[in-house]
Amino acid sequence: MKKITLIAVLSISAVLLAAARLDMMPTEFRTYKVGETVTFTATAWESEGKKLTSGTCNVVLKANGGKVIRRDIVLDFAKNNPVTFTAKLDRPGFIFAEAGMYRTADGKKEKWSNTRALPANGGAAVEPEKLKTMTATPGDFDEFWAKGIEEFKNAEITVTPADDIKRPGYKVSRVLVKFPDKSGAIDGFLSVPVKPGKYAAIVGVPGAGPGAVGPVPYLGGNVNGIQLWMNVHLFRTEKNINLQRKSYAGYNKTFATQAYFRENADDRDKYIYRNVWLAVSHAADHVAKMKEFNGKMIAVGNSQGGGTAVVMAYLNKNVTAAAASVPALADHDGWKDDRQAGWPQLHRVLQGKADKAYAYFDTAVFASKVKVPMLISVGFVDTTCSPSSVYSLYNAIPGAKEIYHMYRNSHAISEDSKKKIENFVRMHAE
Repeated sequence: MKKITLIAVLSISAVLLAAARLDMMPTEFRTYKVGETVTFTATAWESEGKKLTSGTCNVVLKANGGKVIRRDIVLDFAKNNPVTFTAKLDRPGFIFAEAGMYRTADGKKEKWSNTRALPANGGAAVEPEKLKTMTATPGDFDEFWAKGIEEFKNAEITVTPADDIKRPGYKVSRVLVKFPDKSGAIDGFLSVPVKPGKYAAIVGVPGAGPGAVGPVPYLGGNVNGIQLWMNVHLFRTEKNINLQRKSYAGYNKTFATQAYFRENADDRDKYIYRNVWLAVSHAADHVAKMKEFNGKMIAVGNSQGGGTAVVMAYLNKNVTAAAASVPALADHDGWKDDRQAGWPQLHRVLQGKADKAYAYFDTAVFASKVKVPMLISVGFVDTTCSPSSVYSLYNAIPGAKEIYHMYRNSHAISEDSKKKIENFVRMHAE
């Protein structure tokens, strides 16, 4: 069963802006046909309710976040505001309209004041349902991960009451999973409802970055149930976010690539996500054995967490549904089709050194093997987890699935998408 939700984000914040803002978007929020003309409208605001009457901005059009298709667009706000321009794509994918800086009438350049949720850039989808991942599934993919699951079957896991953490309605514990090869461990937080009963479990990890320092309500976290949030770093979670950021910065400096998510990406046995994903799955197995568990487990996440949710839907037999917002690590070989690969764009950053190994960590490959219901959200103006990479993942899912379009969003989950995910979790938790 395939269901596509097309809901436009039409409201703009009423907050007075200190600098100029640009709203650039298709005149219609929908998907377009190959070769169909897409009309974009760009409106520049000096402040809330007051349009600019001078200055210019250059716009570059790209196909799928990669190949430039036009460079000649100049928005002249002295002549028109709003300004319209057209674009078309001769293949399935996404048109990305990239706004340059605002150039004032006296030649001064200024950044637009837009946010990631409502960026200055615009995007449009052209038959995205026809996109296919360029990453081929390794012949021993299933064997590789089955071997890892077997290795982690008896991995040491410690659950310790976190008496210092007060969360109304929940008993909170710290969870530590040690890697069997003794290369490290990851930790996180387990929240169990105090009220006796049977509950669904919600499992996830944060997006890339320093991680979480407590069991804060995450995606679907407003649904009452067992909640397992695991960090992905090999250092112990700190007591507060400032210490966590400091440890995170020092942690990344220990790597030759200066980033945990790129280190050893050329070695399928040593890449960080191998042990991390297996450890998260092992922690989920622990939850599944709890007397409070009702047999329903929903994997959730955004970006790195979204990619991990897809992985859990494949790796862990206890997962009964998964919701992934702008899932990362998808379509690593998208570059072969002039498409921007998903974060962390290993081919481009590592100059091809990881190409033989990263297929084992491509979430579009994992998605092709998922058999549980899935909800995916995609940002049409996302330059981190490109919409073409997310759609290639979505299209690979063979079973029940739904995709939520965030037409105006860059790499930030919209409030409407959060509500959509929460409703999805609630539906599959009952």
